[in-house]
Amino acid sequence: MGFKRRRELYNVDTKLVEIYEDLASEKDEIRLKAAQGLISQFTPDKEPTDEQIKKTLQRLFRGLCSSRKAARIGFSVALTELLTQIFSVKREDAEFQFADVLKIWESLSHSAGSESGQEQRDHHFGRLFGAEALIKSGVLFLPVTPFTQWTQVLDLLFELAQKKPWLREECGWVLYRCVYDLSARQMEAKYLEAAIERLCSYDLARSPEGIAVWLAAKDMFPKAEFPAKVWKHDDPLDTKERNSLSKIMKESSAEEADGQKSSKSSGVWNSKLHFAWDAVLSRTSDGSSKSSKSSKSGRLSFLDFWTEVVDNGLFASASSEERKFWGFLLFNKVLNEGSPQQASQVFTKNLVRCLMNQLAVEDRYLHRMAVKTSKAMQARVSKDPSFAAPAVKGLMGTGGAVLFDQVTKTKTVEKIVGDASPDALKEIVPLFEQLISKPGAGDDKTAAADRQFIAGLLLSIVRAKAATGNGDSEEDFESVLEQILFIFVRFAYFTDKNASMAAEPAISEATQEMLRNRVSSSLNSLLSSQKYASTIPYAVVKQIRDGAKSGEFGKFIINIDDKLQDSVKTAFKSLKKLSSKEKKGEASSMAAFKLLYSMTVLQVYNGDADAVSMLDELELCYTQFLGDEASKKNKKKDKDTSDASDALVEILLSFASKQSQLFRRMSEQVFGAFADQITENGLESLISILEAKESLAGQQEMFDQDDDDDVEEDEGSGSDEDMMDVDGEEDSDVEVIEAGDAEGSDSDSDEEEEEEDDEEDAAEVAAFEAKLAAALGTHRADQDLNANDSEEDSDMDDDEMEQVDAQLANVFRARRDAVSQQKDKKDAKSNMVNFKNRVLDLLEIFVKKSHSRLLTLDLLLPLLRLTRRSTVKQIANKANSVLREYTKLCKGSAVPKIVDDEDEDEDSEERVDAIWELLRSIHKEAGHSGPPAHATAVSQASLLVVKVLVAHDKSLVAGAVDVYGETRKDMLLSTKSHVQPSFFTDWNNWCVSASKQLKN
Repeated sequence: MGFKRRRELYNVDTKLVEIYEDLASEKDEIRLKAAQGLISQFTPDKEPTDEQIKKTLQRLFRGLCSSRKAARIGFSVALTELLTQIFSVKREDAEFQFADVLKIWESLSHSAGSESGQEQRDHHFGRLFGAEALIKSGVLFLPVTPFTQWTQVLDLLFELAQKKPWLREECGWVLYRCVYDLSARQMEAKYLEAAIERLCSYDLARSPEGIAVWLAAKDMFPKAEFPAKVWKHDDPLDTKERNSLSKIMKESSAEEADGQKSSKSSGVWNSKLHFAWDAVLSRTSDGSSKSSKSSKSGRLSFLDFWTEVVDNGLFASASSEERKFWGFLLFNKVLNEGSPQQASQVFTKNLVRCLMNQLAVEDRYLHRMAVKTSKAMQARVSKDPSFAAPAVKGLMGTGGAVLFDQVTKTKTVEKIVGDASPDALKEIVPLFEQLISKPGAGDDKTAAADRQFIAGLLLSIVRAKAATGNGDSEEDFESVLEQILFIFVRFAYFTDKNASMAAEPAISEATQEMLRNRVSSSLNSLLSSQKYASTIPYAVVKQIRDGAKSGEFGKFIINIDDKLQDSVKTAFKSLKKLSSKEKKGEASSMAAFKLLYSMTVLQVYNGDADAVSMLDELELCYTQFLGDEASKKNKKKDKDTSDASDALVEILLSFASKQSQLFRRMSEQVFGAFADQITENGLESLISILEAKESLAGQQEMFDQDDDDDVEEDEGSGSDEDMMDVDGEEDSDVEVIEAGDAEGSDSDSDEEEEEEDDEEDAAEVAAFEAKLAAALGTHRADQDLNANDSEEDSDMDDDEMEQVDAQLANVFRARRDAVSQQKDKKDAKSNMVNFKNRVLDLLEIFVKKSHSRLLTLDLLLPLLRLTRRSTVKQIANKANSVLREYTKLCKGSAVPKIVDDEDEDEDSEERVDAIWELLRSIHKEAGHSGPPAHATAVSQASLLVVKVLVAHDKSLVAGAVDVYGETRKDMLLSTKSHVQPSFFTDWNNWCVSASKQLKN
């Protein structure tokens, strides 16, 4: 019977196995911890044996040849530290010396040629990482280390770089960093000279790596001896080497003119920039004192380098897409890291042209890189707003295109100017002014497009800066904003007076109209910022007046008669007084009047015929509201102030009727300043608009239009053309609210309206065809099918033909009139919807400012009726919103008082009677059928009126109970009553909450 042999146990150091495993970890902290654990086993106090050191080094060198995870990195760190720790002390008596380390490295990283391709690559990388570890350890530079061992490492490293061009950059990087290491260790120049000598002997001096190493060596060891006739004046950046430098940096292998050859191309394209670009860029001059010294010695300046090597090299028309990719990487690098002077010089002709071409088409090879470049420019401007000036000049100047954003279908320039600093804008705005005057276009159409684009950019600056302020720079921004608007004024209202200032080609009337629209759009944006609301509009009209008076900008294109001129002159006198009062810090009403005056004068300059009468009315308002002390002591002060208030409301309504955000915003700001002074007549003017029909008849009633034949365009409709931009861009401040497309409109009602319109259109078409058939004596193919087919047509004589022609003319004239009338109806409805929207905006301001006034109760019934009657849901919702805001504000002591605390009112009984009548009217309104929002609004309005009565006299609650009782009775007995249950539920809830207060 045989026995099984017992298996022998081997002594395996599990801890060491774990260390080697962790050295290959992809996590930095694990690798570093493993390296520390390994090195701790070889400290002098542990007295490691030569065998242990040899085995460990063999294991580490083998690890460098491994492609597993992050083994090369981890083993390289451990090897570097281990070599430093072991050979930094004397080992004269030890058998294992540093020469043996070199033998292990050379043998284990040697590729015999019989391995697979991957194994060969691993060995090459093992040699590269091994050389790096040996150099970083510093053992090669110890006094006890023979100099020949340094040259041995250099030879192996250069052989690898020459044999495997795809590893040449990594080998060059190791040597490049070694130059700085040698300088830090203060080594003798012979170490560097040996490296430079081999750099030349292996034909690598005229390569990107060679240039980088040479430049570093020149900086770190200026007294070392360098091989002659490699570079002119021993400097790769010498001005006479620019052509060679360009070819070398873009890795061209073509033979150079002087017979010298550049090194062979690496043959592998890398998506990352070669480290040599950093070395070169950091050593080119950019205009500093150091640069001046470089320039005297013949070294390339940054601009010369960029133009020759990058623009004419990488971005040459014949360059490959890969080299242009490097060019974009360099461009982004300078944008992110370069000095302001360098960054301002990189917008060269070929680069900008390539950027435009790549941005314009999405399927271009470098489109994504171009987009990244565009974002890099914007990021630089965000970080350094002053960079906006050189960026805009570069993109739109000599090397770029005026229509850069349009050509590239981006908003690059627009975003850049939006982030620009005041100082940058002071350079950009004059450039834009020059481009508007002389865009460089050969024909009028192209010039108009260029001017329109530039005007859009100027408007984008206004919009970006209108609501922003950077503390101390707010005044600078205001001066820039004024400058932009003055540019618009110069070209919109004047023709150049002499040949030197004349625009080329001449500015068309359409462009001038567009520029006037830009003035309005700019002011619309500026009015959103209170700090610019009164200053800049006044500055604009003052600039127009001064320009017309002085002739500085040429002939004023607006014709103003003597009478109108007198009104304008009077308006400016008032504006001057308002400005002086505003500077003294007087009431906000000064700023409001100043704004209103400025905008009215602007309307005069824009040729608005109604603006003349508005100026006269404004003068009345100004005299009564803000006139001198003598006027204020007048006995008729109250009546005059009331008349002035009513006139002011009419003026604001005339502005509000225009379909323009600018006039809407202006009217709201001015109305807000005087809302607490609005009288009963003024409020009635607003209410009358709410009660007008949303139709052609309503429009005729509002604007005193007597018959259809004399219907003129509504002010709002006319404003649409006046304010609409020529190009139809989104920068128009026109607000067009279609009756059927209003926000929040009910889909069912929209469908019903469309069906009605379709039926009307069908009826009109049928009637037209019938009239046409009657005139021609024919019928449609699908009609009169049983007619006698044998009946033959007879020829008509000339008289009969003339009669037919006259009948046809009448038919088509009637058809044209019908179509025109239908269009007028739709336009009128749109205008009335817009007008009501604007009035509701004003009323919302009014209830916020004057909710405590008893007068505000007059709004309840009109708002309730509008909520119920309006065919446009947006209007109904907005009316309900104003009413809800009003009732929300009237809480506690904010409830309107019938009698003021300050004085006794003899008419209190009449007021109480009027409020009782209002309550009964509201309850009558509650009986009408309406949308759900109407029922809620009626209940809120009723309770508000009850609160007003009870606040005046608690005993009046009994009367309120009676009114609610009558309404309950109507709901039960009348079939016409549609009071909702919630109406009484809200009343019951209020009674419960108010009972305690009423009993006290």
